[in-house]
Formats: sequence, C-alpha cells, structure tokens
Amino acid sequence: MNQKVLRVEKRISADPTKLFRAWLNAKDFSLWFLSGEGIGIESVTMDPRPGGRFLINMELDGKILPHYGEYITIEEPYKLVFTWRSHATENRDTLVTVTFEEVKDNKLETKNNKQKTTTLVTLIHEDLSSELQIKMHNHGWRSILDGLSHWMKSILE
Repeated sequence: MNQKVLRVEKRISADPTKLFRAWLNAKDFSLWFLSGEGIGIESVTMDPRPGGRFLINMELDGKILPHYGEYITIEEPYKLVFTWRSHATENRDTLVTVTFEEVKDNKLETKNNKQKTTTLVTLIHEDLSSELQIKMHNHGWRSILDGLSHWMKSILE
C-alpha cells in the first residue's frame, strides 16, 4: 500500500507553551478542536503521558464519531506525537506529529512596542492510505488549527 503524508502549517499569535498545553487539557481542547462546520465535540477523555490514550467523540447530525489514539511523545512545548484512528482512517492507526516553533517577527508588535510572540504550528499526518483520506484530513486539520487560533485569540484578549 502506498502510504500518504499530509502536512499542514499555521502561524498563531501565541506562546508555544500555551498552544502546546491546549492540546493536552480536555476542557480547553473541546472548545477549539472543531474539524468542520456542523461538527461538534460530544466528549473528550485524555491521559496525556507517553503510552496514555485519548478518546474524542465528535458529533455530526446526531451521530457520534469516535477518534482515538495513544500518545507516543510529549516534549513540552515543542513536540507532540500520537496515533490517530477513526472512521476516516478506515479504523487503522495513523501517526500525527505536531510541532510548535516560536517565530521571531519584528513586524508584529504590541502597543507597548514589545514583540508579539508567534508560533508556527506544523502538523504532519502519516500513514494515510488514499488521496480521499488526504483530502478529508487536510480539511479537518486546517479547520482544527483555525479553531485553535480563534480560541487562543479569544482567551488572550
């Protein structure tokens, strides 16, 4: 089988540590982890440690869509690696790596002339099996990173 890899990047105006922690706090996570219009979060369970598991029950049109996996690597605030399994991966384990890299940008300054912190969030999803899976996950992960950006902006204001 020819394995496919998806890469999604987003610059977010926030500190890498805050963004990293948003991925591991179930209460916060359920507020921003939205993969598309009409999709909600019914529940989130997390055991954020290497070898710990998570379960994200997404809801669409009254139907629960479980997404689950296991944390492989947790290197705060730089890197998070976990398996990812759902109906959209044909219930096969795939691998997701999320990195958080602080970006220096002198053009982004606050009112006090202090440099604003921006983080490049890079998500790499490996072991996808088809172009359809790439397309579906590209849409989902982009929506999720947009949700993280909007949520972070709302709590920092």
